[in-house]
Amino acid sequence: MGYVDLHVHIDFYSEPLELAKEYERLKIYAIFVTYLPEIFLKTRYEYENYKYVRMALGFHPDMVGEYIFNKNEFEKGLKYTKYIGEVGLDFSGSNQRFKKEQIEIFQQITNPKYNKGNIYSVHSRKAEEEVLEILKENNVKNAIFHWYTGGKKTLKDIAESGYFFSVNHKMLSSKNGLEIIQSIPKSQLLFETDGPFARKEKKIVYPQDLKEIYEDFEKVIPDFEKIVFSNFKRLLFQKDIDRIN
Repeated sequence: MGYVDLHVHIDFYSEPLELAKEYERLKIYAIFVTYLPEIFLKTRYEYENYKYVRMALGFHPDMVGEYIFNKNEFEKGLKYTKYIGEVGLDFSGSNQRFKKEQIEIFQQITNPKYNKGNIYSVHSRKAEEEVLEILKENNVKNAIFHWYTGGKKTLKDIAESGYFFSVNHKMLSSKNGLEIIQSIPKSQLLFETDGPFARKEKKIVYPQDLKEIYEDFEKVIPDFEKIVFSNFKRLLFQKDIDRIN
């Protein structure tokens, strides 16, 4: 067994390279999600030799309207990773202005010619049904719904479609978050910190905090560490199968 952190923004920490080294030292598998393909391409060299830290190619929905999605840069990045994130849709607040553009970009990012054997870390705030529809339409096999906040019916539909959910410690501190955690089938449960954004008692989370956080989850989901690590290994195995087929 071991710990995993399947959605963390390493480049938003004050000392990203030191943080990555800490994940390596503690042997914690981490998916380092990015906001733009340009960021991925600019920094990937610094992390390409890490064993536990895997860099993901992203285009965050918050960037729509501020940055143009560069398809060529995205395609360049795909040569270097099998992880795509953070990507998705966000129909909350001012992001509603760019619904059409978000959908067009997410359709491109999940296109069948891009998704074979890749794992997606997906943002879906206030757009859970639309995200699921696009994933299914494009026959995406491997996706993780990061910090899910939608309804129970859609959660059930997502689970029945074979996708995963990554939960974080912040969800333990609200009634709705706890209900969502307990509603996720154990076979589709994964863990994330969403650091440095999701804080624990107002403090930024670091790799050394995972032991205590996992212990908090054990009180809600017995054998949490074992369940999450088993699901993570199965997801990696499935990714490799989908890449071959």
